[in-house]
Amino acid sequence: MTELRVALVGLDHWYAALPLADGARSRAGLSLAGVWDADPARAAYVGQRYDVGRVEADWRALVDDPGIDAVLSFVSPDLNPEVCVAAAKAGKHIIANKPLALRSEDASRVVEAVRGSGVTFLPAESRQRLGPNAQWLRRWLQDGRIGQLTSAAMTTWAGLPAQWPDDRTPGWFVDPARTVGGGWVDHSIYQIDLLRWLLGEEVVAISGQTAKHAHPELEVEDYGAATATFAGGAVATLENTWTAPDGGFQSSYTVVGSGGAVRMDGIQGRLLVSGEVEPFSGWVEVAPPGRHDQAADLDHWAAVIRGESDPVATVEDAWHNLAACIAFYESVNAGRTISPREDPA
Repeated sequence: MTELRVALVGLDHWYAALPLADGARSRAGLSLAGVWDADPARAAYVGQRYDVGRVEADWRALVDDPGIDAVLSFVSPDLNPEVCVAAAKAGKHIIANKPLALRSEDASRVVEAVRGSGVTFLPAESRQRLGPNAQWLRRWLQDGRIGQLTSAAMTTWAGLPAQWPDDRTPGWFVDPARTVGGGWVDHSIYQIDLLRWLLGEEVVAISGQTAKHAHPELEVEDYGAATATFAGGAVATLENTWTAPDGGFQSSYTVVGSGGAVRMDGIQGRLLVSGEVEPFSGWVEVAPPGRHDQAADLDHWAAVIRGESDPVATVEDAWHNLAACIAFYESVNAGRTISPREDPA
């Protein structure tokens, strides 16, 4: 395969779709061969901006085309399974939006289709594993620099998402018919994926609560906090909101091990460690490894497709991330701790 011809199907999650579209048309060995969106004006905009000669009125035309090698599926979660199943059955490699689906059963259909076709599937939320900060943190844990991971506290304080760069209304992000939940799932799915990867364990129990603090008019929550327990006993608190004012976004975490801790300050961009950092003691500030280039994730995806690299994540990761998030909302409704489903079968 000399060149990987990529189609962009859907622009609902444009935050990720646009950088990947730019990467697909500008990185060596890749080309952006077609685009579709339910909004023809948005599709036309992307076609013009990224010099894509093919803008389709039906996404199936791209998925069914034998000249297309891979699909970026960034439709909303209600349509995502249909696109992913069709793409897998057509032999197309996939990067798919998060969450994978509205229900575990629909996500399981995607798992079955991907397994049956043998295509490469990279979950959108798992692409963070390729970033320099995540890679650095994993190396520290693997090297035993802070001992065995025992707990974590992760917080993202964000404003309402926008359905398009020049349309600040939230659109599908707040439609309970099109997504799993609101402000909590929007960012917690990244936290769950990161912790699953760092620990190599699944969430075995989760509980929490949601609220509408800043936007009572919404049909979904703008605040959520969870306590998640992993198979080895590590416990994480995951707080995510849409209550931040303009310019108030911040995301931070503290990861605690049996022999130290790592703290990322999302406001000042400071990375602090307490562990094996001789000759220093206590908390020590270190230089953050760097920013994550989203488009560079395509290099990994292409290398996996060509058999040159092992995948950093699979469709099963997308399934387990969704299962944990669904269990959280079940816990909120039931008022008790819930154990996520264990297997896509």
